[in-house]
Amino acid sequence: MTVRAAWLQPTGQTREDTRLTLAALLTPSGQSAEETPLRSRPGVVPGGFVLKDSAPMQCTIGTGRAIVQGNDTAQGAYLVSATAPESFTLADGDPQYDRIDLIELAVIDDAYDRTGETQALIRLVKGEATAAPVVPASGPGSTIPLYTIRVPKGTSAGTGGILWSSAVTTMHWPVVALGGIMPTSGYKGAYAGQYRDASNLLQRWDGTTWVSYPKAIGGIAPSTTATGGYTGQYRDNGGGLQRWNGSAWQYVEGASTVLLSATQWLAAQQQSIAPNTWTVLSLPTVEVDDAAAWTTNNNTYTVPRTGWWRISAHATWANDSQTGMRGARVMVGGVGQSRLTWLTPAGNGAVSVGGSGLLRLTAGELLQLAGFHSHTAAIKTLGGSGYACNLSAEWIKS
Repeated sequence: MTVRAAWLQPTGQTREDTRLTLAALLTPSGQSAEETPLRSRPGVVPGGFVLKDSAPMQCTIGTGRAIVQGNDTAQGAYLVSATAPESFTLADGDPQYDRIDLIELAVIDDAYDRTGETQALIRLVKGEATAAPVVPASGPGSTIPLYTIRVPKGTSAGTGGILWSSAVTTMHWPVVALGGIMPTSGYKGAYAGQYRDASNLLQRWDGTTWVSYPKAIGGIAPSTTATGGYTGQYRDNGGGLQRWNGSAWQYVEGASTVLLSATQWLAAQQQSIAPNTWTVLSLPTVEVDDAAAWTTNNNTYTVPRTGWWRISAHATWANDSQTGMRGARVMVGGVGQSRLTWLTPAGNGAVSVGGSGLLRLTAGELLQLAGFHSHTAAIKTLGGSGYACNLSAEWIKS
């Protein structure tokens, strides 16, 4: 019969029937489309079969449980357990060459292997000493490699034995029941919706590839995250919250304000301005600069964030003369902005000229405040008063 059931018939259930049907509780192999329906993923249940050195040339393999898939698919999977530690003594090293020994878990089933034996065991397979040693071939039966041990030439108990900390290489891999999260990587998934823990990152097999879940989904990623893992992910970018829109990080509107305010706060900071030319105004007192982007020595604000900015600016002129015009202008990259340029006639007293407006700026652009007057000689700005020159900038949205 091609359809088998465990513990259905009153008699006649074979060991093969039992193995094949119980495999429904095991993780499929998944290494090829042909393997997935009936072959199970072999491996060691996490925590089992630990190797410990017990003497210079001797080691012990601890207890554990494992799944050994038969070489023949019809064999099914063998559920194996070792209930007591097993000790192994390695032969002394060759006088001339290194060798590699193999410790493996094996299931020998005479019905398939034709060896005359039927047993499960942990065994030591001695390698061949050569100039370029390789792992020896497995012995008879269905097997899982547990460890390889490199035995250097001339090694013996009398020379101190094997340096276990560096000579041993773990060869086995973990296995869990169907639906369990596999604590390893380096293999294909068997079915869409399978999960694994790969380097502390949860991944899901989508039928074609492993897809990582951010740590954890919904959490805020650090500023070093160059590319978002999914649309709607957030990251902390130096004090500002950003959202991944599928192709780029965008600042969260209404959640991350950036402010600048620079001014001529003190009387000693007033500035003499030549006539008939736009001159960058000195603003040495910085009241607020969230992005630390103001440079005092050249009175320049390096725009820290692309988006729409509300710019407010004004220049206040001392009553050095009552003739000509007085002006203020916002400069971007050394170019005056017409929508943020203001002119007014001089009057009998200090004159303050300016206003506010919106600009779309790109990160890295340079922002400055310039002043202008058309009197015949230089006149000064009015520093140190409530009307002092000022440049303010506030980021609004991307």
